[in-house]
This record gives sequence, C-alpha cells and structure tokens, in this order.
Amino acid sequence: MFAKLTVSQRIQTGFIMAMAFLLVLGSNRLDQRHFSNIQTTVNSVHKDRVIVQDYIYQLSAIFHNKELELVKNDLPDTSQNEKVGQLLIDFGKTELTLDEQKHLNTLNVQFGKLQDLEKRIISPSTNIDAGLGIIAENTLNEIKPSLDALAKIQLSESEQLTQLSQKSLGMNIMLSKLEVAFMIIIGIAMMALVFYPLKTSQSELGKNKSELQSIK
Repeated sequence: MFAKLTVSQRIQTGFIMAMAFLLVLGSNRLDQRHFSNIQTTVNSVHKDRVIVQDYIYQLSAIFHNKELELVKNDLPDTSQNEKVGQLLIDFGKTELTLDEQKHLNTLNVQFGKLQDLEKRIISPSTNIDAGLGIIAENTLNEIKPSLDALAKIQLSESEQLTQLSQKSLGMNIMLSKLEVAFMIIIGIAMMALVFYPLKTSQSELGKNKSELQSIK
C-alpha cells in the first residue's frame, strides 16, 4: 500500500508519524514532571507536616506537664528539657515557611527563658527567686499560642500541598485523555493516506475506461 503513495503523500505520512512520535515523547516528559511533583508533595507532607505535627504534640504534652508541676508547687522536672531541645532542633531542620520560622524562633526564646527560670526555682539564690513560679507559669502561657500557631500552619500547608498534588494528578489525567484523542486522530489520518490513493487509482481507471469506450 505504501508503495502506491505519491511523494507528497509519503511526506505527509512521515510528517504525521513524526507528530505522533513527538506527541508521545512530549506527553511522557510531562507525565514524568507531574508524577515527580506528586512524589515531592507527598514526601513533603509526610516529612515537613505530619512528622512536625507529632513534634508539636510532644512539645505540648511536655509543657503541659510542666504547667501541672507549677500548679502543684512541685519543683520543675528538667529531665525532659533535653528532649524539648532536640525536638526544636529537628523542627528547625524541616522545610519552614517564613511565618513558621518566626513562630519557631519565638518558641526557642520562650523555652530558653523557661529553662533559666526552672534553674533559679530549683536553686534559688535570693528571696526574690522564691516567686519565680508565677513568672514561669506566665512563660508557659506564652508558649501555648506559639505552639497553636505552628499547629495551624501545618494544617494550612498540608491543605495547600494536597491541592497541588490533586492539580498535578488532574493534569496527568487530562493529558492522558488528550493523548488518546490525538492518537486516534493520527490513526485515522494515516488510514486515510494509505487507502485514499487506492480509491483514487480505481476511480481514475474507471474514468479512463469510460473515456476509451466513448471514443470507440
């Protein structure tokens, strides 16, 4: 069939095949890009949001216990301070937004102040130090809004990352549908180019026969 194609039709066929190749190649590249975005988003949600939410939960539990100690007039338990410091360090190593960085810096300052107060409560050097429990309690009350703000940021960022992932997935689905549609169109065009010359040759042959018969 291809041997009966004219030079122009062969060029058109080659052009269509080249378009099909480029379409598949371009679609594949776009698919890889969108899948990469989805993978990055999923990893970010887990590493920078879900795990961080656990850090915030652990910090809240520790500070709540410290608050209970002050209410009971017990001496501060500093055994968890090292853990708090490590949690804050791990928190700082994640991907932070500008607002998140600001609240985390504030929390670090507040925790440093609380540590100093606890040391002075455990080993008071003057009579004035005996009333530091109230100041420590106020510091803990300042820590709560910082933790709440950080928790809200995790929810907001997780929602944005989820929407980005859904958008990339939607683009992949749309591109797949367009690819199938274009491949069908290209297939029909190829079939038209293959079979049209045969029909043309047969019609011209019939026309020539009728002309010869009229001449005779």
